[in-house]
Parts: sequence; C-alpha cells; structure tokens
Amino acid sequence: MEYNFISKATLDNIVNNYISSLPECRQEKALVNENLFERIKKILLDPSNKEIDTKTTREWARKRFILEEITPGDYRIMAKRDNKPVLIVENMYEVLCRIHAEIDNHAGQKQLWESIKLQFPRGLSP
Repeated sequence: MEYNFISKATLDNIVNNYISSLPECRQEKALVNENLFERIKKILLDPSNKEIDTKTTREWARKRFILEEITPGDYRIMAKRDNKPVLIVENMYEVLCRIHAEIDNHAGQKQLWESIKLQFPRGLSP
C-alpha cells in the first residue's frame, strides 16, 4: 500500500541514520529486525540450549522478552517490561502508516506517537 505522508525510503533513511549514530556495540540490538527476531525466538523456545547464539545475546533475550503462543506452534515475542508485542524494523513503515491513517483527521506527530506507544513497547517501537 502506498501512503503520502512519508515515503518508505525516507523512513528507511531515518532508521539507518539512527542506527549509524549509535555506538557500534549498540547498533545490532537497537531495533529488532527479522534476523534478530528469529534469533530471540530460538533462544526463548529452547532456553537451555547453549549452542544458540552468544551467551550475551541469550541473557539479553531472556531478560527482555517472553513468547506468547498465538496458535499451536505460532508465537509472537513480547517485551517483558510492558507485555507489548515487539515491532520489527521491516514492519515499521506499514504500522506507522496504518496508525497514522486510523487517527481521526490524520492528527499530528504527538498523537501519532502516543498511539504507537499504546501498542508497542517503549524503546522497541519506532
């Protein structure tokens, strides 16, 4: 779907600039992409398996996330802090545009951000 209030390329540029501005040690886990999402899911599905990823990543994932089974064998990752689903980077554009369109009269930035924060965890949302 095409939206006219921000282009996907613009959002991708904003995300890339944000990640690049962080110290290198924080860039990988600053925002959850599909690859990191799958790694977190593997860790949480088999928490005693020491062969999955690094010790640091396993501890980070177990400390911050839980799995919620939607249907048998189908899970979503929730942030422990506020029990909200994790928004992966690849889905940010669609979610941002959908929420923007759902707000009455296409409200401004503040109302858009408040709506996003209600649905996704602080620190893991766009």
